[in-house]
Parts: sequence; C-alpha cells; structure tokens
Amino acid sequence: MIIIGSKALYTRFGSEFNERIQKSDFDVIMSYEDFNHWMEKFNDNIISMIPRSHNKYNVKILVNNKKTQFEIELGFENTSSLFLLENKDIVTDSIYTDPNGTQWNMLSLPYLMLMKKSHLYFPVHFEKNINDYHFIKSKLEEFDLDEKMKHFFKLRKLEAEKRFEENHNTPNLNVSNERFFAVSGKAAGRVYIHDDLHEVVKHFEVPIYDMLKYEDKKDLAWCEKDLFNKLPFDYRVKCVQEEAYVIALERYIIPQIGEYEDFFWCYKRALMRICTTLCSGFFRQFAFENYPTIVEAYNSSFVDKFQNAVDNKLIKPMEL
Repeated sequence: MIIIGSKALYTRFGSEFNERIQKSDFDVIMSYEDFNHWMEKFNDNIISMIPRSHNKYNVKILVNNKKTQFEIELGFENTSSLFLLENKDIVTDSIYTDPNGTQWNMLSLPYLMLMKKSHLYFPVHFEKNINDYHFIKSKLEEFDLDEKMKHFFKLRKLEAEKRFEENHNTPNLNVSNERFFAVSGKAAGRVYIHDDLHEVVKHFEVPIYDMLKYEDKKDLAWCEKDLFNKLPFDYRVKCVQEEAYVIALERYIIPQIGEYEDFFWCYKRALMRICTTLCSGFFRQFAFENYPTIVEAYNSSFVDKFQNAVDNKLIKPMEL
C-alpha cells in the first residue's frame, strides 16, 4: 500500500511544505486484496464510502472520535496505480504510519514530481498542483528520467487526459491568424484584435512572438520552437508575459470592466490558461516549468499601457 499526493509531501517536510496539509485527506493506492483487508479492519469505523470511478473510492472513518478521509485508488490492470504497486521497491523509499496505525510505503520524490506534472496540463486545481510541483523540484537534484519513470508518466498523463480532455481541448495553431482568432475570439468575447493588444503591451519595438516566425510563415498563428529556444531566457519569460497580459486583458479585464480589479489575479489566471488549455508543446512546457519566475516578473503597468492606448486612440475596437 502506497501513500501519494500532498499528504506524502507533508509527512516529509512538515510545515515547510504547507501547514494546511495537516488537515487534508490521505491519497493512497492499494491492491484490491489490500483494500478488502483494510475495509475489514475498519469495518466498524466507516462513516461513508463513495465510489468516484471504477477504481477510486472516497472513504471516511472515525477512530477514537477522530475522523480521517481517504481517497483510495485501486491498482487495476493497465493503470498507473498498478504500475506503482508492482514496482513498489523502486518507486517508494520509506515507511509512514498514519494516526490509525496503518503502515504505508511512501512514494519517492521523483515519482511524486511526475504525478504532479501529469496534472499540470489541465486547469483543475492548477495553482495547488503547480506550486506543489515546483516545491518538489526545489528538493530534487538534477536527474535523468529512466524508462520506468517515462512509462509511469505516460500512463498517468493518459489517465488525466481521459478525465479532463473532453472539456479542455488545446487549440490548433497551425492555421492562419485570421482563422485561429475567428474561433478563439468567439470563446473569449474579444473586443480588440489580439495582435493589436500585443502591440500595446510589448516589451520591445516589436512583440516577441513576431521574433518567433519565419518570414514565409508570418500569416500563421504558429511559432517556431527553434527560434524560441535561441532567445535569451529573459526574452522567453517576457514572451510568455506578453501573451498572459493580452489574455488577461481580452478575457477578463476588458469584457468585465470594474469586475476584475485584481489585475494580478487576472494575470495569473491568464498564465494558468497558457500552461493548460490555450497553448501546447514547447511554449506551454516552458510556461509551467518556469511558472514561479513568470509570476514574479509581473508588472501591473500593462493595464496602464492599454488605457493610454485607448485614451490616445492608438487602438480601436473591432468592427461588428
């Protein structure tokens, strides 16, 4: 039996990780046989048991007037949970005894990191997951993923996609700007042309995204990975920033004037969308791998730049 998730991190690092985890539930993985034994042991203590899916249960028990909640994942065939159980000696590195006296194998930090990373492609609990992910990274030295780690991550990410992707598809960028923004504009309720907003919030003489397109592909929404990777790190951070500023303006600040007065929240919300469902590939990867740096680089002047452009009629709403 294996303990995973935030509780596993708290048992290692205590309040250095996050004090709120003391009160959180236990995310655990069991074989079907272990599940039956565990249920028999605590049969008289079970308050409720709610199935979440074909192999997941939420179970609450009461022992010595203390309630504990468990999110239990069973290791069924072709699941990442079965992989962990079958490779317990490799993927765990210590033992933890919970307040009810049950002993659990503790998932190692590299596998905890991969588990968190598999959730970062979708908006569900994004801020918690991204903060946990970077906390784990800060505790790990550089290492190369071995084949077992790669296989586990692939399984876990596929499972996340099955749960979330139906409602969270990423857009196709290999189309013309006109076609791409015609589709995304309907979803965003766009008031201004997207590229015009980039001109307003740009850091340099031209928006950085324009540095990422070959001359014969200027009409595509797609940007080139090799050109992005050749940019200095600071430029890459600013590139993501410019996109986040534009998304914050067009999706939150402009359509809902007066409602979203916390511009930093709008920026982080836009950055979350970049890290999950609005972008894909190398750009999304860079955004969530460098999320803390991009958040820290926030500057609220992007709103002032927009207002100045409006006041001086440097930008005009789209014609209906």
